[in-house]
Amino acid sequence: MKLRGPTDKPAVGTSLRKRQEHVSEEVKEIAWKAQQRLHQRYKKLLANGKNKGVVVTAIGRELLGFIWAIGIKVEAAQKESLQRAA
Repeated sequence: MKLRGPTDKPAVGTSLRKRQEHVSEEVKEIAWKAQQRLHQRYKKLLANGKNKGVVVTAIGRELLGFIWAIGIKVEAAQKESLQRAA
């Protein structure tokens, strides 16, 4: 996701698109959902006058939840492929 400034909208640039070539659609959907939500939340918290360090910490904590969700999906997919192979 490419941001040109703090008020710009998230976008998928060519370099990110290339890195995501071998990523499942399900994982890409989670990542995009995270990008949009966290960008919106970041802007909202800053607009409400929150300290930037507090905002970044809050966003980081929420990002961890999305990373966890991706990890769960990947782990389930790996288990499923191993069971098919056995």
